[in-house]
Amino acid sequence: MIRRAAVADLFYAGSARALRPQVKDLVPEREEKTAAVGVVVPHAGYNYSGAVAGAVYARRDPPESCVVLGPNHTGLGAAAAIMISGTWGTPLGEASIDTELARAILERSRVLEEDDRAH
Repeated sequence: MIRRAAVADLFYAGSARALRPQVKDLVPEREEKTAAVGVVVPHAGYNYSGAVAGAVYARRDPPESCVVLGPNHTGLGAAAAIMISGTWGTPLGEASIDTELARAILERSRVLEEDDRAH
């Protein structure tokens, strides 16, 4: 399954051509990198919180795998859900789900359900 970008062209540009310069403007170059186990990054539209998100991402090297936590904005599916396979589609390309990590999280969770409708 490919989880398509739900708000592309609403809260950020919907094409790679338009999104690349937008992201470049929001992520400062040459920031000193800081070690972190995790970060909290806002996810509102880029015009609302993009500068804060960009400042956070500029200070981290991309990890091999990421765990993204977020609310179920739609109310569809399980209240606490996880996708364990597939990809997340973005205007910049697809990001594959780390199935091994996702299964391990699901197996150890008391609240998560495997459900792609919430996403």
